[in-house]
This record gives sequence, C-alpha cells and structure tokens, in this order.
Amino acid sequence: MTHDKLLRIFSRHHLRGYRLGVRGKRLLLQQEPERFAFYLSGCSDTNAIKSEISRRIRLHRIAQTYVTMLNAGAALIYRDEKLPIFSPAASGPFCIEQPCFYDSHEIKESELEMLKIRGSRMAGALFTSGRVFAVYNSMEFLPVFDPQVEMRAKVMLEQVCRTKVSFSLRTSGLLLSNNMDTLHTLLEQSRTRKRNHFLLNDGYEHFYFLTNDFYGETLLRLLCRPEIIRQTDAALLQEFQPPLPNSRLECDAVDDSGSPVLFCYLPDIPRLYRFVSALNLLNSTGILVCFDFQADALRPLCGDNIELQIIDFQEFKIRFLSFD
Repeated sequence: MTHDKLLRIFSRHHLRGYRLGVRGKRLLLQQEPERFAFYLSGCSDTNAIKSEISRRIRLHRIAQTYVTMLNAGAALIYRDEKLPIFSPAASGPFCIEQPCFYDSHEIKESELEMLKIRGSRMAGALFTSGRVFAVYNSMEFLPVFDPQVEMRAKVMLEQVCRTKVSFSLRTSGLLLSNNMDTLHTLLEQSRTRKRNHFLLNDGYEHFYFLTNDFYGETLLRLLCRPEIIRQTDAALLQEFQPPLPNSRLECDAVDDSGSPVLFCYLPDIPRLYRFVSALNLLNSTGILVCFDFQADALRPLCGDNIELQIIDFQEFKIRFLSFD
C-alpha cells in the first residue's frame, strides 16, 4: 500500500506511523462513499493532520477500541450498517437488534445542548438491545477522569436513551485496558487517598473492566449476550444458595455457612469495591468467583477473609460458547 502511495509513512517525536494518502482517501470515497464520506470529506476533524503525541495516542486508543469490538464479533462498527442514533436529522425511537459501537467523533455529530463533553476520555458508546455502555480505553496507562466532564457525557447518553432508542435504562461504564495489572493497581489504590472516586462510586453504577486481548473480547461477547450470563449465573448457583433477603451485603449468593458470594467473572469495579469494603468493615468472610486469568489481579485484594473460587476459562468456553 505504501508502494502504491495509498499509505504514507510518517515519523515525528521518535514515533513512526502510517497516514492515509490522497490516493487512499479517493479510493475509499469511490468504493465505499456511504461508509467513509463522513470521515474523509469536507472539513471533518478526522481528515485533519494530527501530529501531536497526545492526539496520536487518542487516535490509537479509538482504533484499538475498534479492533477489540471487531475481534469480539459483538458490535457493528461501520457507519452504513448502524442506526443513525446520533444524527440530528434522524428521529427515534430506534429498536436495536444488534450491538452497535459509535466512536466519539460520531457522538459529537449530535446537536444536543448538553453535548459539552470536550475533554472527555470516552472512546465511544456501545449500544446493545437492552443496555448502553460508555466505553473508555486506558491502554497501558491508568485511567484519568475529569468527573464533571464525564458526568456530562453520562447525562448526554442517558438523554439519548430517552429520546432515540426504545429503552431508557441507566448507562453503564466499560473500561478497556491492555492488561490485568491495571485492575490490580486500581483496587490497591482504592485503599488509599489515590482512589478514583468517579470509577469506584461517583460515576456509573456498573463499571466493567475488560482487557484488549482474547480474554476481554470473550467477556465483551458476554456483555452483549445477557442470556449466557444468566446461564452462567444459574450454573454457579447450583453450588451455592440464593442470597438472603434483606442482607446487609450486596452479593449474588451465599455458601452453606452463610458467607456472601460475589460473581466477578465480569469484573464490575464499583460492585467489587463495595463488596470487599463491606467485608473488611464488618470483619466478615466471603467468596469471590472469577476466571483463572483474573485470579492474580484479585488475589492481593482478598487478604485472609476472602476466598477465591476459580472458573476454568477454557472449560467455560466449551460449555457456553462452543456453538458461537
């Protein structure tokens, strides 16, 4: 592609990358105008040169998010395949039958008055048939949030749900990262003054943590397939008892001795934080259920009063995802 001058090699600040050349842009606009005209025609911000390191990292962050969505097979990403939820000219409500991912540039197409989210770290939004996720990708870095900006983004997405889609459930958060060590660090910091309040309790009621690899892509498929989550929870409950009514602790089950059990194979950071904090405050025992690849990140959090019960990831895939 570089030989045909469709891509150009660009290097600055010791960072090397590729840029779409004029010939490449013309070819895309000729062959797939409905898909690429939004990004490559007119005075689109996406069509402008971005050489600063911070802007190139943001482009990388959004591109990596797209790759995770594609590899998971969990979301439509191409503009001509998706419902025009954020288009000012489109009116709802839309019925979402397949998961769809909209990047931050598409979201900013909206003319909602409360769309004042300049500076938001949100890479985009994932819409499924019954849920909406604000998607963040911290890559190899620890996530940093401006709570006021991100709360405005949250309000905007929830208003979109009320006006453009056929349901109005609360928005959840989805944090992507390059490795599980980020989760370990976030949980360790939750015990100190460095804790991220927006991530733990002030932002989204549910804020899921997934990695930008095969494991995270599989869990992303689960988030888009609530029926498999229900089957998994039902299988786990066969070894435990349903949670007690009016329990002091938020949990998914209890064991034979009455100790609370939390299913965290889909790590929900605020829920995990509340569960561990409550056990430590009450000086009580409990159980965390997770996949084997998550155990190293969660084990330091457990101490002596929390037991880890581990699910074999490969066996889970064979049992619940073998027909996908």
